[in-house]
Amino acid sequence: MTRAIGSRQARGVLILTPYFYPIIGGVESNAERLARYLVANHVPVQVLTKRIGRGLPDQEDRDGIAIRRIGPGGERSSVGKWLMTPAIVRWLVGHAAEYDVVCCVDYRATGVAALLARRVTHRPVVFQAQTTGVLSGDNVDPLLKRAGIDPTGPLARLIKRPVGVLYGSADAFASISRDIERETLASGVPSARVWYLPNAIDMTHFQPAGPGERDRLRVQLGLPLEQVVCLFVGRLSREKGVLELLEAWRLLQPTSALLVVAGPDMTGHAWDAGAPGRAFVERHQLQQTVRFVGPLADVAPAIKASDLVIQPSHFEALGLSAIEALACGVPLVASAVGGLLDFVVDGENGRLCPPRDPAALAAAIGPLLTDAGARARLAARARASVLQDYDEQAVFGRMRALFDRLAATR
Repeated sequence: MTRAIGSRQARGVLILTPYFYPIIGGVESNAERLARYLVANHVPVQVLTKRIGRGLPDQEDRDGIAIRRIGPGGERSSVGKWLMTPAIVRWLVGHAAEYDVVCCVDYRATGVAALLARRVTHRPVVFQAQTTGVLSGDNVDPLLKRAGIDPTGPLARLIKRPVGVLYGSADAFASISRDIERETLASGVPSARVWYLPNAIDMTHFQPAGPGERDRLRVQLGLPLEQVVCLFVGRLSREKGVLELLEAWRLLQPTSALLVVAGPDMTGHAWDAGAPGRAFVERHQLQQTVRFVGPLADVAPAIKASDLVIQPSHFEALGLSAIEALACGVPLVASAVGGLLDFVVDGENGRLCPPRDPAALAAAIGPLLTDAGARARLAARARASVLQDYDEQAVFGRMRALFDRLAATR
């Protein structure tokens, strides 16, 4: 969607995100890259986020990004997002002179606070959902089921309607996937307030390995030169499909391939797959073909060193790691869910399979372990399939245009 842009430039953008550096994840990564882009283009940026520990200052300047940590301390949790909402309202009202536009990255809790503060500040609010089901209210379906309420029935619709009315009053919606864009429009938000702005990546950083680079990276990372290297990148959480991937690997029993699992554990979380995953590997004696390497500060070298990237998520609003893999010219095996369907084309740049199905996942991975020609054919189309739509310079440029337009109407 194209928009006419007002002449006034946003003096300052307030990025409101539940968690930020040093928390690492898709939401946090997207917020940081947006902030860096704005700073590089001389737009003042503040990031308002939750206190997560005693060792971090309440105010910090990180490469030109002013980070402000507020609210009660505590590690990452769903409840923690909501506990900080009163502090958000107070801060937004008290510092209204410092910003023109509020951008809520993952607005489930922070969006409520931003809309309440807007009644006083009159600062426009942009919502960027990082998952489906927020505006429609479908993300509360599991709670309704546990309460014995039919999620599609009249009572459920009555419960969900106020949620849609509240969230639907935001000034603009930045949709990171076509799925979220369709949900936003179906919820009654006028198309003039809906922008397709997917999470994007630095295409100059994520690019195919040059001559000899793959082998050099493998040496640096301690990876075998002659084996097929498959890579999973993401937090070790059950909804990311880690346990199904390990079961698929057990079914395959490859002798000349290595599965590298990169990402942080979700220690203490009910969805943690780190400890169960390691126990599974030990129980089935897969230690020689599965390697856990923990979180990576920069995933690009590991992707470039790999032959195949696997993203077997149960659900995925977009799938940034998958875009990074394709941008590096590495083929992909992914679940046929959510935003992954926006850019993964089965048989063209990767293979798609049903989620939560280890046998189907194994069937998709297996042939690519032994057929270098098939991997090469998929790799040849990989980068071109994401280059146009997911380049952060273009996407963030359109987002800045949105901020400027909203500033002009204030």
